[in-house]
Amino acid sequence: MKTAMQDLREDLVLTQVSAKDSLIEIENQEIRKACQEVVRLTLKNIIKRIDDELLEMEKEQIIDAYNQGSLDTYRKEPKNGQGITYYNEKFKNK
Repeated sequence: MKTAMQDLREDLVLTQVSAKDSLIEIENQEIRKACQEVVRLTLKNIIKRIDDELLEMEKEQIIDAYNQGSLDTYRKEPKNGQGITYYNEKFKNK
């Protein structure tokens, strides 16, 4: 299972590959190269932000939500600290 941010990142990486080819129909070579470079830099920067900030933020949100929202149904008390285990089992290295 992938998180939404992991899935988005994967889509953006695939878009990097296809974007250059999709702009090939622009006849003016200078305009085509400029457009390709803008798309390349934009996607690169978005992916970098996902890697540097957003994946970790999403991970913490999932862990916090799990720790706050889950109960040990047998003892009716919070499963404190088990959010990281849940995250690693469901989403780590996906």
